[in-house]
Amino acid sequence: MKKPYSLKKITCLSLVLILTALTSSFAQEPAWKVTLDKGVEWTRYTPNKILLIGSSDWGLHGVDANTGKLLWSNEDLYNSAKAIKGADGKNQKYTEALIHVLTDDSDPTVSDFAVVKYSDFALVKNFVVLNIRTGEVVTSPAKAGMPTQKVLTSLRALGSETATFNYGGTAYIPELKAVMITGNWIDIKAQGTPAHQLTKLIDLKSGDELWGNDQVSSNFEPTVTQDGNLFLLADDIASKIDAKTGTVLWSYSVADKKNSFQSFGANLDLTEGYIYQKKGGRGLLTALDLNLGNVKWEKELSSKDIPILNAEYYGVIAADEKNFTLFDAESGEVKWTAKKLDGVVVDMGGNHGIAVGEKDKYLTVLDKNTGEEKWSEKIKGIEIDQLTGTGIMYRNGDGSIGLFGFDGKPLWDGKNMIKGETILRAKPGMDREIFYADGKIYHVDLISGSKKVIIDDIKFQEKESPDNLEHTGANFVLSSSQNMMGFDETGRVLYQNHWPSPKISLAGRIALRTIQVAALAMTAASSAAAGANHNTYSNVSYNKYGEDYKRQADFYANLANGMAQAAGKRFKATKSRGVNTFILTDVGGGNGLVRVDKASGKATGKIELNDKEPLFDSDPENGMIFYKPSKKEVHGYMF
Repeated sequence: MKKPYSLKKITCLSLVLILTALTSSFAQEPAWKVTLDKGVEWTRYTPNKILLIGSSDWGLHGVDANTGKLLWSNEDLYNSAKAIKGADGKNQKYTEALIHVLTDDSDPTVSDFAVVKYSDFALVKNFVVLNIRTGEVVTSPAKAGMPTQKVLTSLRALGSETATFNYGGTAYIPELKAVMITGNWIDIKAQGTPAHQLTKLIDLKSGDELWGNDQVSSNFEPTVTQDGNLFLLADDIASKIDAKTGTVLWSYSVADKKNSFQSFGANLDLTEGYIYQKKGGRGLLTALDLNLGNVKWEKELSSKDIPILNAEYYGVIAADEKNFTLFDAESGEVKWTAKKLDGVVVDMGGNHGIAVGEKDKYLTVLDKNTGEEKWSEKIKGIEIDQLTGTGIMYRNGDGSIGLFGFDGKPLWDGKNMIKGETILRAKPGMDREIFYADGKIYHVDLISGSKKVIIDDIKFQEKESPDNLEHTGANFVLSSSQNMMGFDETGRVLYQNHWPSPKISLAGRIALRTIQVAALAMTAASSAAAGANHNTYSNVSYNKYGEDYKRQADFYANLANGMAQAAGKRFKATKSRGVNTFILTDVGGGNGLVRVDKASGKATGKIELNDKEPLFDSDPENGMIFYKPSKKEVHGYMF
């Protein structure tokens, strides 16, 4: 009985030795190497040629991407995020998504800075602005002199404390090249538990405080108004602030101290804002002139729900669970109330009406002057996609793309929709769009609504399906892991190339097939032994020995199947960055990465790694590779 299990161990050990031998081979020498004692968790290349490396101890490190020189390390800055939990209740993982590198087309030096914002899904717990060239902390709540507020949480354990200060309104403001840190809190240690608020504006590059104001705060990231100042919305006060001095230009408070703002909407040019608050058992909708702070009108609402506010130049739509009401922009009078609707509201312009989804079942268009239904079409899973020159483009529940004219007549519907399991899109201009679906490339004129197939019956090798479509400026590129096709807007194919994905070596496949054959033999032997130990006069199929042989037979059958899959496995690790795509393939002396120019489709360089599952990042400009060969290392390769 023990012999098959011994063979099982021997077989598994043999497999490990074979795979180890197959993956151990020479690789091209890198230009530089960086080693971190705590281990490399992730890498992130930034526009100013700094490679950020996150280590497994939640440290952050800056490396000169050209030379590999370690510029700085900060091992303590992010430890506060270790205990932060996400929406699923689990601790967040340390990923590059925590680091937001700033960009500014008019000022490349802005990319020397990054923002780190930690959130536990409900509240923002920490906020840091970092100079990623020097590693210096430009500002943080503590450095800006913001208080740290803690409250007792008896639901966890009597006397325990947790930070609850919310930095949700704290943000970088591109128009000012400055950072606003803002918050409000209750001092539970002071008599009467007074409420406080504080807002500060910090210069991005110097870290200097430009101004501070303890009379205002914001729960949401600030809005830059038409005249270049700031609009802030807190729980109970809306304010407009002089962006240069921090002086309050005007403010609007809730009607009663127990009230709080619950919904806000503004028109596109930010000249009018609409605020909803609870007032007793009813609601109050207020229209504000955002330039002067004047209350234009206020209307009480009977709704018990919090409405979503959609502001247009002619008024504001308040949509809740029961009502869909348009209030006149100047007077606040109810122009009309429609039946219960929900979904995205789209003004179709002119007299074409207002389009809105209805419970994911209908696309309904209302007359904006009367609220009467102009037309409605039942579409399962309706999702408004975009407004075109001839009507409204939409998606259905299957993901197919259709188009209705302004008059409600279908321009593309049914069999004429753009359909496919995967629909890819590229938009070279505001008046046209390129689609890929089900082996075809479509050219769509967004002004006339016309569409035509410009390339038909696209097939990629290795039975791959395209998963990316992009416009490079010079051409369009449709690609999958190992295939690339370049074409122009007329549908003329410029190139179509394939780089085979590597497989386990021939020797490795032979070894795996040998194990597979042996496992199949053991399966047959164990099955026969199980059959010999079958219970003839019992409801149980096998006796004790038969059950053991049956388990052995199942094991060897699974092992044989696994060997077959491993022998046929292909390895893929393609990345598309900037003007280049990096494809894992055979580069001559072994497998590695080939750099492909998207405009020409030609290989412009290769790097031999002999790693069939490489983890790497790249410089989108010159195509330099930052490769993680082990848990503690990053290697830089030049093509």
